[in-house]
Amino acid sequence: MSTRSRDVDAPAPMRQPDRVDGYFATVTVRLPSLQPEAVLAAPSSGVRGFWQSGSHWIAHAGSAHEIDGRERPLDSRDDPFRWVQKRADRLFERRWVTDLDGEQRPPRLHGGFAFDPARAAGASRGTRGEPGFWEAFPLARFTLPSFEVEADESGAWLTVTRTFPDDTPGDQAIDELRRRADRTREQLAELERLGAAPDAPPSATAIEESVGPEVWAAGIHRILAAIRDGEATKVVLARPLDVTFGQAPDSASVLAALRTANPLAHTYLVQFARDRFLLGASPELIGSLRDGLFRTMAVGGSTPRGADPESDEWLGRQLLGSRKDRVEHQIVVEDIVEHLRRVGLTVEEIPDPALLRLPRIQHLRTKLEAAVPQTMKTLELIHALHPTAAVCGHPRGAALEILTDQEPNDRGWYAGPVGWFDGAGEGEFAPALRCAVARGPLLRLYAGAGIVEGSRPRAEWDETRVKLQTMLAALGVARVP
Repeated sequence: MSTRSRDVDAPAPMRQPDRVDGYFATVTVRLPSLQPEAVLAAPSSGVRGFWQSGSHWIAHAGSAHEIDGRERPLDSRDDPFRWVQKRADRLFERRWVTDLDGEQRPPRLHGGFAFDPARAAGASRGTRGEPGFWEAFPLARFTLPSFEVEADESGAWLTVTRTFPDDTPGDQAIDELRRRADRTREQLAELERLGAAPDAPPSATAIEESVGPEVWAAGIHRILAAIRDGEATKVVLARPLDVTFGQAPDSASVLAALRTANPLAHTYLVQFARDRFLLGASPELIGSLRDGLFRTMAVGGSTPRGADPESDEWLGRQLLGSRKDRVEHQIVVEDIVEHLRRVGLTVEEIPDPALLRLPRIQHLRTKLEAAVPQTMKTLELIHALHPTAAVCGHPRGAALEILTDQEPNDRGWYAGPVGWFDGAGEGEFAPALRCAVARGPLLRLYAGAGIVEGSRPRAEWDETRVKLQTMLAALGVARVP
């Protein structure tokens, strides 16, 4: 059978810092059923990532192209979301060659944004004498993978992508990528047959709390005073926990443990070097845009899981009936609905909150949907919602100012949007919660709590301690007192 390819030319864009000479070629092949562990166990160049929401997962490695926020001009008038979208538009409008005899999967960009881009530059360099956890994570960064495996109930696919010089015939490029795809498919099949799995994380050697209970309580009292003065109705205060290991852990081993123990979470890995990665299992979704429908959720209000079914049910009923937690949750719902309204979207139905039961904690959750016009893209909607009242507070501007004063540690990408989007504008993003960021053998974990009228410092401290257990368990670390 002759090789057929599609060669699409687009107008040449003006030269930009992320300009790529040549053209892109992409080949997709169907895979036999396999587990993510086989993909994660494959040799990696250091750049890789993962996303899972429900039964749908994407694992990727290598970089055919990057959009790196460190290249954004300091005098740029574009916010990071608009800046990334413009560069993505140029990328997807470039000349592409695809294999018409094979499967067709849209190329995607994977990555994320800092929680607060205004503080991202300082965080990337390291401040207050801290190690710079966020050097590899500027205000925004996205990767077009060299190879990507996507799977759901309907099957699995491998997509390989690379650039070729302009004088390389399209059929030659497709033939080369087909051979590469076949080799990778055989390698993955062998790893699946052998039951390959990443090694367990190494043992922890030290745990350090840079924010202790007294400092935490003082911060909450100052936030409650601001709430009483009418400056805000909710502020989400976060604290870090540093864990040191005997050697740098493999991100794949931590991710495998994390996804197995948290099947209801949105599990993610963003890795730009072997020992520089961010991963976690977020209970929340900022938004998913598919087939003209935008889905999001409000998550606010928490309580631990019970030791037995009876106590678990009782705790759930207490959460549903808690005035303090219902007020906190309603703030998040109204914040999302209002910000969607500002970009022209209407949430037709707002259901009552239901319980989201995770392994160690349960939350109030309300799922929301809105129809989206064809011209609207994922990043525009994520920009409209981020940071939600669930991860920042309300009103947004006042809460951000309070957090800048009250949090001694830079958040970096903690609670920022992580996920993927494609050339059609569809995509999916979660806030980077229940997470850890790595710098060699040192990992920093984060957890936050929503402070509203009636919050008590000890109860909020205990809530963050429960949330930290999600990542600590994946790291094989015992409970922190």
